[in-house]
Amino acid sequence: MDNFDYNSIRARKARLGRVLGKLKVLLILAFVSLAISGSYLLWERVSLGYLLLGGAIIIMMILIWYQNDLIKIPLGTGDSINDLLSNNCLGLFGQNLTTQQMAEVLHKTRSGHFLAIRFGLISSLLVAIAKGLDSNPEAIFKTAKRIRQELKAEVISGGILSIAIIENHPESELILKKMKLELSDLYEGIDWYNHLHGLLKDSKKYQKDGGIARDLSFGYIPLLQRFGRNLSQQQISVKARMLQSAHRDIIDKMVQTFSGGGRQNIALVGPVGSGRTTIVQAFAERLLSAEGEISSSLRYRQIFMLDAGALISAAGGRGELEGLMMRIVSEAFSAKNIILYLDNAHLFFEEAVGSVDISNLLLPIIEAGRLRMILTLDEQKFLEISAKNSALANALNTITVEPAGETETMKIMEDQVPFIEYRHGSIISYWALKEAYRMSERYVHDLTQPGRALNLLEAAAGYAKEGELVTEETVQKVLEHSKGVKVQLADNDEDKQKLLNLETLIHQRMIDQEQAVKAVADALRRAAAKVRNDQRPIGTFLFLGPTGVGKTELAKAISEVYFNGEKNIIRLDLNEFVKADDVSRLIAEGAKDATSLTAQVMKQPFAVVLLDEIEKAHPQVLTTLLQMLDEGVLRDEKNREVSFRDTIVIATSNAGADKIREYLSSKKDLRALKDKLVNELIDTGQFKPEFLNRFDEICLFGPLSKENLLKVVGLMINDVNKTLAPQKISVELTSEAKTVLVEHGYDPLLGARPMRRIVQKTVENLVAKAVLSGEVGSGSDVKITADMVRGQLEE
Repeated sequence: MDNFDYNSIRARKARLGRVLGKLKVLLILAFVSLAISGSYLLWERVSLGYLLLGGAIIIMMILIWYQNDLIKIPLGTGDSINDLLSNNCLGLFGQNLTTQQMAEVLHKTRSGHFLAIRFGLISSLLVAIAKGLDSNPEAIFKTAKRIRQELKAEVISGGILSIAIIENHPESELILKKMKLELSDLYEGIDWYNHLHGLLKDSKKYQKDGGIARDLSFGYIPLLQRFGRNLSQQQISVKARMLQSAHRDIIDKMVQTFSGGGRQNIALVGPVGSGRTTIVQAFAERLLSAEGEISSSLRYRQIFMLDAGALISAAGGRGELEGLMMRIVSEAFSAKNIILYLDNAHLFFEEAVGSVDISNLLLPIIEAGRLRMILTLDEQKFLEISAKNSALANALNTITVEPAGETETMKIMEDQVPFIEYRHGSIISYWALKEAYRMSERYVHDLTQPGRALNLLEAAAGYAKEGELVTEETVQKVLEHSKGVKVQLADNDEDKQKLLNLETLIHQRMIDQEQAVKAVADALRRAAAKVRNDQRPIGTFLFLGPTGVGKTELAKAISEVYFNGEKNIIRLDLNEFVKADDVSRLIAEGAKDATSLTAQVMKQPFAVVLLDEIEKAHPQVLTTLLQMLDEGVLRDEKNREVSFRDTIVIATSNAGADKIREYLSSKKDLRALKDKLVNELIDTGQFKPEFLNRFDEICLFGPLSKENLLKVVGLMINDVNKTLAPQKISVELTSEAKTVLVEHGYDPLLGARPMRRIVQKTVENLVAKAVLSGEVGSGSDVKITADMVRGQLEE
């Protein structure tokens, strides 16, 4: 039996400590009052003062006992539950403790409260779960002891007991699934809490290392203090858990480099957001704490980060900047204990807006190696500098900084949560961290991990109201506002009804082509219900058919109905990509070509991507598109991964149009033609099979009949009335007038396109003349007859 002993020494001390903790302020006030009053009375030679001072001494002794023996009660020497329970639990648990009673109070412990707000393990949930368990908590304690061993935790805390209660329930997996959690997430929660608690205990130690001797060793450094920032005085604790193991290796290399006799510089080369600044901060902390094997020549050295932008803006030109930098370098060298840190160092090595090339000044300093320097550059800039100035590149001791993975990014976010919450006054849940990582991987392209996830988490915390819980929905809403992405595709009844009736809504804009409309609508419904493969685009379709039959119009209709308007359509005419080197235009960086496919999708990831006349594109262009169709990503020229996973990709082609007309003219079913037509397109070399196989569906568009065109005319008149609506004028056509329009606008080769020109020539011209002549004004209804149409056609 391993039951809780209410009368054990540790339990009694914990309860007493809990009582004294509530009375601590009163005891301190009583001590001060008695001490002052007693001293005054003794000064006045009143003997009562001795009694008051005696009372003050007794209270002081109680406070000392509380501070030294009751706040942190040492663990017992055995392996019983009483020996291992935390002070908080011991002080809260009552006599004849049951599982249900335990569940009611666990949220009052620090770790229990942590799991309640971060993971949703609130008191009411634990109590409800505990009702289904044995009232004897022995099984809970047994599980808690195992969890403590697995996590290598110091004590059995309230958080560990909360997890043990869930783990003992026969339907624990179902409970956790409903909460979108796994048991490993809760274990991570305990590890997260214990680490933050450890940081809190160690914070004072890290603020004091180095002592007065360190601070007095500075020289006179007015320029450094003006243009630099002392990372060593920021007192930001960057514990080892914040850094992935590769980053810890980098810090070790930095220590070795600066402790050796070679060139005293380090260039951290890696993408923005990979943690270069965090590494420098951790290195600064290592020097101050003097942890590990650090030479006396390096110990307690302080790192000054120079603000390149401030330096360049303060100097009138290259000459002034070189003079200013020379004085700063001299200050740093004279101070003897400073390491210069040039963040975004490429600003000093290139001629561009906001940067000045002073490599002729810095190169001799770097080559001499007498002044310790740290430089950070991104990979592309370092390659450009290396190509232009090989001497500079060779003089640098380069260390590559790789982006963090999911596990490392999650731990870094966990460590940053207290700082983010303090800045924004919000509370961040574990789900928000998971969603920040997942969504940033998909939508944030200008940074790498962990920077991209941290930025998104910071934005979500800023978006939430003060005191509000930041959840996965908060992260999604931030993305919807900042990127125009609709992450929750069916989060209300209105959206659900729209999705269920997509075909009807689309047919309000276009006529016929039932197969294609249904195929696209089904894909959108699968995406909204989250039953699709989210590592591919929402849907990929190839529309085959003659011109003017609605292929492009369907793409526009989808964009308007589902993607919040026609503006969310990205259209490329692939008849402009007929050469092999046109691939570079397809994946060009946005700064160079804002109309490239990757640049447009990076800016607008929630859209319809329309690739018109795809059969005219060069085979190399089509090969480049294979990854987009298959994996939902395309890499731009800077090798950045651009996500197409929230797009509908529609490619259109006139290939096989004659065959489609031939089949329809012989009254054959169009669906029976598809396989035959696809095989013919492959046999004739118009498309490769591996390209066609990447599409979810190939849809054939048949020519529009005269009956179809009558309906098209109705849609076109609706568009005219939308245009006239601000003038309060409406147009109506008789059925005979519509028939006349169809007779003159019907072209089996060009589809509906001639009809638009006919409507413009007749209906729009008639209305324009009537308005200008004064025959029609605001509030008028214009009725157009067949004779009026014929008259316009004869003009």
